Amino acid sequence: MKALEVIPISKGISKETFTYFTGSDVSIGDIIKVQLRKRVIPALVVSTKEIEDIKSEIKSSPFPLKKIEKNKTYHLLKKEFVQAAQATASYYAGTTGAVLSSIIPKTIFENIDKIKIPEENKETKVVVAPEKFVIQSNDEDRYAHYKSIIREEFAKNSSVFFCLPTIQDIKKAMEKLQKGIETYTFILHGSMSKKEIIETINKILAEDHPILIIATGAFFSIPKSNISTIILDKENSRAYKVQSRPYVDIRYFAETFAQKINAKIIFGDLLLRAETIWRYKNAELVEIAPLKFRSLTTSSQEIIDMRNKSEDLPEEESKKSETKKTFKIFSDELEEKIKESIENNEHMFIFTARRGLSPSTLCADCGNIVKCNTCGAHTVLHKSPAENFFLCHKCGERRSALEKCSNCSGWRLTTLGIGSELVEEKIQEKYPNAKIFRIDADSTPTHKRAEIMAEKFYNSPQGILIGTEMALLYLTEKVENSAVVSMDSFFSIPDFRINERILNILLKIRAITDKKLIVQTRDAGQKVFEYAIKGNLVEFYRDEIEDRKMLNYPPFSNLIKISIVGTKNEITPFVESFQKTIEPYDIDIFPAFIPQSKGKYGVNGIIKVPARDWPNKELVEKLKFLPMNYSVNIDPDSLI
Repeated sequence: MKALEVIPISKGISKETFTYFTGSDVSIGDIIKVQLRKRVIPALVVSTKEIEDIKSEIKSSPFPLKKIEKNKTYHLLKKEFVQAAQATASYYAGTTGAVLSSIIPKTIFENIDKIKIPEENKETKVVVAPEKFVIQSNDEDRYAHYKSIIREEFAKNSSVFFCLPTIQDIKKAMEKLQKGIETYTFILHGSMSKKEIIETINKILAEDHPILIIATGAFFSIPKSNISTIILDKENSRAYKVQSRPYVDIRYFAETFAQKINAKIIFGDLLLRAETIWRYKNAELVEIAPLKFRSLTTSSQEIIDMRNKSEDLPEEESKKSETKKTFKIFSDELEEKIKESIENNEHMFIFTARRGLSPSTLCADCGNIVKCNTCGAHTVLHKSPAENFFLCHKCGERRSALEKCSNCSGWRLTTLGIGSELVEEKIQEKYPNAKIFRIDADSTPTHKRAEIMAEKFYNSPQGILIGTEMALLYLTEKVENSAVVSMDSFFSIPDFRINERILNILLKIRAITDKKLIVQTRDAGQKVFEYAIKGNLVEFYRDEIEDRKMLNYPPFSNLIKISIVGTKNEITPFVESFQKTIEPYDIDIFPAFIPQSKGKYGVNGIIKVPARDWPNKELVEKLKFLPMNYSVNIDPDSLI
């Protein structure tokens, strides 16, 4: 009989390991199935001991050992992969099991018996200090370097893992990289069927020739032994951050994993994160080619200041309103460009920051904002053939827009902001013969529908595509003209990286525009617009890093966001006593009770830890064992 210490591969379990006993032949590193809390889940064996050797420990244990019935074992995960997961768990204050659950697709565990795991190669590798590289340039230049690197690695009989954040990114990369090596290029992503995923994994494991794997970070778990290079492109993408506890960042895991397997790693993007450029400036990362801090383009650009620009209301509406004018959605310059684009059979992309008719609605009498009845988030006005409706983009609550103000019972509900539906409606009114397409989470909720919409747009002369940030993934070819109707609402997002995000979006739009880009804003004084139009990344980085330093934000510190949801009575003790829990570190608690759902509120706190001091073992342990109604997010996207 053996006592097995195992890591349960599941979220929501605060304990790192559990102990079972079995009469089966089980080895360290095996994946087995165990019963825990009435569930059968996969678990990783991390130690085995003979029962005879630990009798005294068993007798003194407060819990009886559970027996594992005879079941099959699978040696799937490389020890370096597990080590990287353990280091990642420490960094993100979670358990190793929760990290493994976050970064390994369920399909692999559900079909583990169908994966043909090869015998482990016992050859001793030459251990060298892994190199870390960066490249910042446009797509064409980056991919030229990537192709050269892949050829060099193939010549050394080594394989390459090309990591990307989204399915569409993977498809684009495959088209650019597979020429001449189609037989040895494999793609993996979450929208593939279970059968396709398992068949592809088996082909990868059976192939003796060097290969190129283009996949999301979920497939680092494939035990391919000859990977010598990891390329992590679109490094600035937020899609690399897993949006559930323990909020793992695939970029961190990829770098840690590369170090464990002695592989070099390359971070690339049109605009790298400020933290990454800081590391480059401090000689932690090496350039493949000189980083490009001046983004060039063949198109012309123009910023339109929309302040004080308005248009007359229709006569019927003006009679009901105290004012005779309303703000303009399109400037004269943009209207002229839309008209010109249609007349010249050109394509045009129009960016909107939000979907729906209007991102916010408020009462003109008392100023009360229309909110979701369930979770308290701002509702978004949407159009419907029957009647317009309010939709909560957070929890999905939907209700008729024919309502009075909940605060003063007034009827004068006024919309604020510009959504993609409103832009589509206004273009249809002004240009009834225009061929209009839309890509956002409402009109194209699936990857396939978005692909079809983009294809129709490109195949339609005079086509106008209206889209949110999501649409940029599907613009695979250049368009003659582009416009940003408004992205001013981004500046209100409580995210210290918001300027970087805005610049990244503008640079992407600029890069796909062949002739003319128009940017409308009611906040033309924001420097980020000037940096984007001029392609001046040097000045942007200098300003951004100075602001970060002044506010003690990353890369100068690590931010830890702690949130709790409950009734006011339940979370008030958190506000009053949490400081003692995390001493000697200070926590800045946002005093506002943020509505979450009926009767429930949320409170957030931020801890700033010097970058050199993280992960701090003592603080990590305190955070790991907080109750499950606490949420711990290391390096959060939002501070509130």
